[in-house]
Amino acid sequence: MRDLLKDSSIAKKQIKTVMIPTTCGTGSEATCNAIVAIPEQESKQGIVNNCMIPDYVILDVNMVAKLPPKIIAATGVDALAHVVECFTSKKATMLSDTYAKEGAYKIFHNIRKAYNNADDLEAKSEMMLGAFYGGVAITGSGTTAVRALSYPLGGKYHIAHGVSNAILFAHVMEFNKDGCKDRLAMLCDAVYPELAVKSIDEKADYIIKEIADIVKDTNIPTSLEEFGVKPDDLDF
Repeated sequence: MRDLLKDSSIAKKQIKTVMIPTTCGTGSEATCNAIVAIPEQESKQGIVNNCMIPDYVILDVNMVAKLPPKIIAATGVDALAHVVECFTSKKATMLSDTYAKEGAYKIFHNIRKAYNNADDLEAKSEMMLGAFYGGVAITGSGTTAVRALSYPLGGKYHIAHGVSNAILFAHVMEFNKDGCKDRLAMLCDAVYPELAVKSIDEKADYIIKEIADIVKDTNIPTSLEEFGVKPDDLDF
């Protein structure tokens, strides 16, 4: 593993791979990325190699049918951050945009249903597909500041990745809004076409508010203090 952290290109594929995700969030079944915790550095780093893209993927809603609601929420917001970050990234492409928009539509419209109703397998199935699309988008464009800020929280404080994303998500998008409000508005058009008559600023604000509301409605904790992070730790 440490060799791969130094040079991920040395990995060579030996066998065919089949990936079966057990959450509706990471999108790892569609990416060439692996995220590794490095305890002595209190950090997480990525290993990126196309060999890790699977040959086959099975999206089976029965694998997430009995997930606890808090895992649905945290992994679902992780997937939502993937699609929003990919769409607002400077590295976005036509391909990543296509998957990010479709993934965003599925997640925005189904995450509350999947969280609130354990028996709503249709909503959970849509979440799995949305997360998969998010993984495809990641491979096309990569993520941005939410993810970058999230990794230290996971590495040092062991905050679940989806939870650390949720803590940061709306705040980062608000901070960056002036630089990506056109893209946020375009995403709003794709997810909420009934708001097409609104202004660019109104649509960007709506997406950011919806992100914050989803985190609130799914009861994800958002206080850094709750996880032992103090003001003096913020520079880290």
